[in-house]
Amino acid sequence: MNMKNRNITILSTLLFFAATLSITACDRYLGDVPKGQKIPETWEDYNAFIRNNFSYHYRDPDQLAILVGDIFKVPAAVTSPSLTRTNYYADESVKRVDVMSGNDKNPYFNAYEGLFAWNLIVEDGPNVTECTEAQRRQLIAQGRVLRAMHYFYLTNFYADQYSEATKDKLSVPLVTSASVEALSPQVTLEEIYKYMLNDLHQAIEDLPTRGETILHPSLALGYGMLARVYLSMGDYEQALKNASLALEQNDQLFDWIKLYENNKERYDNPRDYTSGVVGNPETDNVENYIYGYGSSTTGWSGLKNVSYAISPERAARFEPGDTRLLTHWKSRRSASGIPYYAGIYALEMNKGGMRSPEMYYIKAECLARKGGEANIKEAMNLVNKVRKTRILPEYYEDWTATTTKEAVEKIIRDKESEYIQTQVIFCDYRRLNNDPEYARDFPRVIDGKTYTLTSRSHLWTMPFPLEAVSNPGNGKIVQNVDK
Repeated sequence: MNMKNRNITILSTLLFFAATLSITACDRYLGDVPKGQKIPETWEDYNAFIRNNFSYHYRDPDQLAILVGDIFKVPAAVTSPSLTRTNYYADESVKRVDVMSGNDKNPYFNAYEGLFAWNLIVEDGPNVTECTEAQRRQLIAQGRVLRAMHYFYLTNFYADQYSEATKDKLSVPLVTSASVEALSPQVTLEEIYKYMLNDLHQAIEDLPTRGETILHPSLALGYGMLARVYLSMGDYEQALKNASLALEQNDQLFDWIKLYENNKERYDNPRDYTSGVVGNPETDNVENYIYGYGSSTTGWSGLKNVSYAISPERAARFEPGDTRLLTHWKSRRSASGIPYYAGIYALEMNKGGMRSPEMYYIKAECLARKGGEANIKEAMNLVNKVRKTRILPEYYEDWTATTTKEAVEKIIRDKESEYIQTQVIFCDYRRLNNDPEYARDFPRVIDGKTYTLTSRSHLWTMPFPLEAVSNPGNGKIVQNVDK
């Protein structure tokens, strides 16, 4: 493609995303976001895509959280046919693509909007101006990591869980260029995972030890994403290796006990449902490898909380004295008298990014799977290190385990408390469903009746939006589920 046509392609795509590329992105991480008809040329022009927090960093897990019972809805609010109702009741009879509304399609289209930016950075990075060669290589590396993050998110939303039995099944469209003429074949699971790993391995040597902002990938994130991908593939040796390397870069843990103690009067007041906190434990968190929004829909929760409401049954799965519950939710009743736990935490949680505790859990699980007394003991020490910053001292006791199975189950139990309402724990549930020893069902009681998401349900894979299938770009999309 000649330079004139190349600029036309970039310009047309930028114009398509003009609304999100302009003044709607509104915090200190923006920098000089390309606006209007500006063609990106300089290093900072391209770096501005990463700094644009409001357009490209969404990885929305809300429907996944509803499916596994991590979000509570008043039954009267989910009476009409919808994807939310289908997932809430784990209703396998519904043809989900027929009940999807506009917001339900955001996970797919927002992710590919982000991929446009990351493809543009990787593709044009070698030619950016007004920078050093080191800056140029770093920019490309960061684009590769962000691209891998988006493909991991999409694959674990719209395709089957990776395994030897499923690796030849179709996954998601693979778009590797920002050009409107780019091919978008729907590749197999094996191909998409190889692509992610290749991007990440190529990126490692050029990533900085610390990102320019909380939106910029660092070396910790590069290793962390390798650990996340290898874990999903069931390659526990490589997951262990890369989780350890990530922790060497950043093993810090946020003190949720201190946050609770500093706001104890409000947290313990049964009539106080306000959301003010001291500091910002999401963006200014020492654990952060990268920050990523977990929702692109303002006010979606219905109960007006960013920490979406949870059921009493889900709250009971937290340990006594767990500040992750105490700082985020409080027991309440709906207007119709239904008990639930209301979110009291209004900050946009880092649901779509990565934090250091994930590496503690990955390393712990991989060690536990190696077996042996020493490995299992070290695994539980890692989990206990996280728990000591979460569980109030008067409730805390070290966890121990004598078998791999006991250790893994305890690791996942604490991980689901840490990563409630995120894709992180959803991916673990899906992965473990492949092993009869760890597969589990997810029952929920609604209006006195039990509904169950089984470990083998087709609902674990979301359908592509109808618009994506009917307008697949320069390729063809086949639904990965029948309904």
